[in-house]
Amino acid sequence: MQEALKSFKEYLTGNSLKLTQQRLLIFKVFMSNDNPISPEGLLTKVQDLDETVSRSTVYRTIKHLHNAGIARCIHHSDGTTLYESMGDQCCQMICERCGRSIPIKNPYFECIQQETARQQGFTLFRYHTVLYGLCNECKGKMCLDLTPTEDDTE
Repeated sequence: MQEALKSFKEYLTGNSLKLTQQRLLIFKVFMSNDNPISPEGLLTKVQDLDETVSRSTVYRTIKHLHNAGIARCIHHSDGTTLYESMGDQCCQMICERCGRSIPIKNPYFECIQQETARQQGFTLFRYHTVLYGLCNECKGKMCLDLTPTEDDTE
C-alpha cells in the first residue's frame, strides 16, 4: 500500500492537488477493500468512518485513483461500474526449505512480463510472480549436510 500511496501523492502533486484528510481516508478504505467496489459502496464505507465526506468527494477521488493508475475500472454489461485496486505488482522468490520470501525488484523482469502479455494480445492489469528454490543460507546448509564426516570415511 505504501507504493500506491506514494504514486497517489505524486499524481496529486503533479496535478496541483493536495492530499487532504478526506482523500487519504478514501484512499485507505479503497485500498483495504478486497473486492471490486462501486463508488456508492465506497461512499457508504467511508461515511461509516466520517459522515462529513461528500458523495462528490468520493466520486472525484476514485477518478483520481483511476487516473493515477491505482484503481482499475470495470464496466459490467448491466451498466454498473466497479473499481478495484491495481495492487502492488508482486514478484518474489520463496525458499522451499525455510519459507523465506525475497522480493524481486528488477525493471527488466517486469518489462519481460509486460512485453510477453503484449505479444499475446493480452492486456495485463497486475501480476503475481513466484519463483521457488533455495536461498543462499539454505543452499549453504545443504552443502554442509553433504560434506563427509569421519564416520562416512571409514
